[in-house]
Amino acid sequence: MDKVYIISRYRAFTESGMEFNRKVARYFCKKIVLEGKIPVAPHLFYTQFLDESQEKERQIGLEIGLKELREADEFLLIIIGGWISEGMRREIRQATRDRMRGRVVYMTRKEIKKVIG
Repeated sequence: MDKVYIISRYRAFTESGMEFNRKVARYFCKKIVLEGKIPVAPHLFYTQFLDESQEKERQIGLEIGLKELREADEFLLIIIGGWISEGMRREIRQATRDRMRGRVVYMTRKEIKKVIG
């Protein structure tokens, strides 16, 4: 089964914004599974035990994520409302350097809210 690395926002200014970003990532992970592929979403997994507010732990999570990206078969870049975070930029640069195949989903916040509830 192919592994699909999910590139989407995690950080937000508020806890509700972060929860929204997690819902977006979970929604697309499920879509990947239903396609018969394995989703790789380090921003959902590693944030369960690494503290995003601690810069050292955040950097560890980002580095592990980049390693997982290099090992993935493809990526799915999810852009909501045209905003790309710094973490996403790092992942996009890595995917570009590695000439990975991938897909881009662009949605407005209003469109994605309709699908994730």
